[in-house]
Amino acid sequence: MSNRQYLLMAGAISVFIGSTVAAFAWEEPANINLAVASNFYGVPPSNSAITDLITAFEALNPGYTVTVVDNGATATLESNIINGNAAKVDLFLAADTATPQDLLVNHFELVATYNSSKRPPLYTFNYAGGILALLSNTQGVDLSCATGTCGYSSKYSSVAIADPELAPYGVAAQSVLIGTYGLTPPLSGNSAVHLYPNITASYNAVIAQTDPVGFVALSAICLNGKYPTSGTSALAYLPVQASPETPSVLETNYNPLTQAGIAIKQRRSDAQNAELNAFVTFLTDFTSPPTPDSPISATLKKYCYSAP
Repeated sequence: MSNRQYLLMAGAISVFIGSTVAAFAWEEPANINLAVASNFYGVPPSNSAITDLITAFEALNPGYTVTVVDNGATATLESNIINGNAAKVDLFLAADTATPQDLLVNHFELVATYNSSKRPPLYTFNYAGGILALLSNTQGVDLSCATGTCGYSSKYSSVAIADPELAPYGVAAQSVLIGTYGLTPPLSGNSAVHLYPNITASYNAVIAQTDPVGFVALSAICLNGKYPTSGTSALAYLPVQASPETPSVLETNYNPLTQAGIAIKQRRSDAQNAELNAFVTFLTDFTSPPTPDSPISATLKKYCYSAP
């Protein structure tokens, strides 16, 4: 083989290898990382709103993957982001609107727009409306308004709530206990009120019968729009409408649990930024009948959330 033929062949091989590497790089899936408030994280995979949504999103977008890298109380997740974001969170789904707003106003250097093509740029978005519920897994406890105590009563030895310093659902529970049932603040000084680090921990305490009653996210005990699960007693507080499937509803006084998300500043590729925009668009498509439900609308109904 002549030197000229050798050089031509080497060049062709180089071009082939380069194009093959480029093709593989192009086909590599993009991924974004999520931090998700406990109520929306649920108990994967059987009772988790975010798991259902990720599955639907990835099915519609084969080139994209979404990973939950942190979950817990909203204030804990915010603290983790402020203190270095070791989990490399791209998108934070909080249980309130105040925490994303706090990041935007007081920690602007940590947040990012999820759609840089918009003017003005977009940072926060609402994705769900949560509902508070009182739950019991203790035999003989009837929380219904028809035949039982119609919610919390001082006759119960203790009540589980998420820590109001950490969890928006804990703030809501605190509002109900003080405003509706007359408990004296601060609740941290009340031996009958047991504080847990997040709303899932409150739920677990009730299921384990550590506490005879406890305030939980309605989503934790709702499946296909119905609650509670067999063997438990529950009462929902605001704003669902009573029906044969949801007979126990009590209007009370807590601020709406509107849940918001915010993009977090991270080193991302163009593909990851495109995925971030696509996922937020997916989470804010609240299409409902007469056209078919969008995935987020169907998921919100399944787990007893409302559209924000």
